[in-house]
Amino acid sequence: MVLSITKTHGSLNDILVIDGAPTDHFAEADLARAVRMLCDRERGLGADGVYFVADEGDGTARAYFHNPDGSASLLCGNGMRGAGRLLLDRYGAESVVLRTGPYAFTVRDAGTTGHGVRRVSVELPPVDFGPAEPIVAGAAGRPVVDAALAAYHPSRRVSAVAVPNSHLITVLGGAPGDGDAYDEAELVATGTRVAEDPEAFPIGANVSFVRPLAPTEVFVRTFERGAGLTPSCGSGVAASRAVLSRLGLVDPEQPVVVRNPGGVARSWMQVDGDRWQPVLEGNATKAYVAELDPAELLGEGPVRYESTPFAEENRAFAAFNAENLAELKAAGVETTLQPPSGV
Repeated sequence: MVLSITKTHGSLNDILVIDGAPTDHFAEADLARAVRMLCDRERGLGADGVYFVADEGDGTARAYFHNPDGSASLLCGNGMRGAGRLLLDRYGAESVVLRTGPYAFTVRDAGTTGHGVRRVSVELPPVDFGPAEPIVAGAAGRPVVDAALAAYHPSRRVSAVAVPNSHLITVLGGAPGDGDAYDEAELVATGTRVAEDPEAFPIGANVSFVRPLAPTEVFVRTFERGAGLTPSCGSGVAASRAVLSRLGLVDPEQPVVVRNPGGVARSWMQVDGDRWQPVLEGNATKAYVAELDPAELLGEGPVRYESTPFAEENRAFAAFNAENLAELKAAGVETTLQPPSGV
C-alpha cells in the first residue's frame, strides 16, 4: 500500500494532509508513533502537524488533527486552510465544510494575490472567553481577561480564550525601542512555563504575544502546545484578534492585518448578538505531494519517500513573504524564521 501525502502551509505553518480517517491507515496503537515520525524534521518529512481528512463525497469532510508530538487537537487554523483548499480544488467549489468533533468549519475561496498566491478564508466556531473546561485553573465559566497571573508571567497581563482550542494572549504596549518590544526568548520562556504547569493550566494552551503595529495591523507570534515556536498559528491569529476587540482596541467586525514571520493574514469577527465568530483569511499553499510505504513510519527512519514539488506555488509565496519580512524589519520587530523543508 502506498500512502499519498500533500504538504500544505498557511503562513509557513506546514501541515501534512492525508486522505482518510487516521484508522484507515494506522492501527490506533501505532497512530501517535506514525505522526511523530512524519513530523520529525530529521528522520521524516517534517511538519507542524498532520490533518487526516475523510471526504464524505458531498463537499464536506471529517477532519482529524494531530500535533507533531502525536497528540490529537481539535483544530489547527492554518492546517484547516490547506485541508480546505484541497477539498475546494477537488470539488471546484466556492465553499466546503470540514467537521471536527462537534464543530463545523466553512472554508471559502478568497481568490489569488498579484503574486499568484492562492488564498482561502476559514470560519471558525465562536470564541469563548469563559469556557466550561477552564484554561486557567479555577476559572470554569469565568472570563480571564487582562489578568495578572504569577504562574503565567511575573509582570505581563494575559487573556484566556477558546477558539475552540485553548489560547493565552498577551498584548504588548508602547512602541519599538521603548522597553516593551517583542522578545522571542521571553515568549519561549512563557510558553514553556505554561506547558510545564498543569496545576495552573490544566488543559495546556498555546501562548501568543501580540505587538500592535498600526490601528488595524499587528504582529503575532505563538508558542504552540506540542510544537513550540512555529512561523504562524492560525487559531492563535483568531484568538489574538478576538482579544484585541475584547480589550476595546478595535471594533470586532474590522478586518485586521496580522503579520507572522511566516506570512500575512487577515482576521475579523462575524458578530451575532453576543457571539463572535472569527474569520481567518490567508494563503493556502501546496508545497509538494509525497508517496511512501506507511510501514516506513513505524521504523527508526530515515523515512524513504518520493516527492514532487509545486514549484510555481512555492516561488510565488516566497516573493509574497519577502515583502512581509521587510515590513516587519522596518517596524522594528526582531524575530527568527526557519523555513520548513520543501516549502
